[in-house]
Amino acid sequence: MAPTSAFDELEVELTRLVRRARSGQRRTAADVHPELDAAGYAVLVAVRELSAGGGGVRGGEVSDVLGLHKSTTSRNLATLEALGLVERIPDPADARARQVRLTPPGSEALERSFEARRERLRAQLGTWEPTDIAELARLLRRLNTTLSA
Repeated sequence: MAPTSAFDELEVELTRLVRRARSGQRRTAADVHPELDAAGYAVLVAVRELSAGGGGVRGGEVSDVLGLHKSTTSRNLATLEALGLVERIPDPADARARQVRLTPPGSEALERSFEARRERLRAQLGTWEPTDIAELARLLRRLNTTLSA
């Protein structure tokens, strides 16, 4: 069925984008570690983003950001730890609690995967005008901000 309105067309294109993003996330996860799946990759990226100021992050914060049950996040974090991509550290605010942070190899592998993804984007969008790329980034940022409100 063909889209009949701008919102219909937007929904179709967002669905296509999400489907392609999931497929790309599986490839990017494998770039980080051959045994890493897309779900673990999402958790790894969230750990990186949430602990960007240094230190670590609690698993519950990762669960909240990703909308995952704490047990799901815990299993993913255990897998990431077994793969050597994250490590558990004491929580400075609560001696009974633990945080997780990227290990140096985890951080390096994630950065390599980001660079590989950027290179794929450069190749795929090589014929686009830089102003169009900037406009797409601006609109996606606006969409993400709107959807997170």
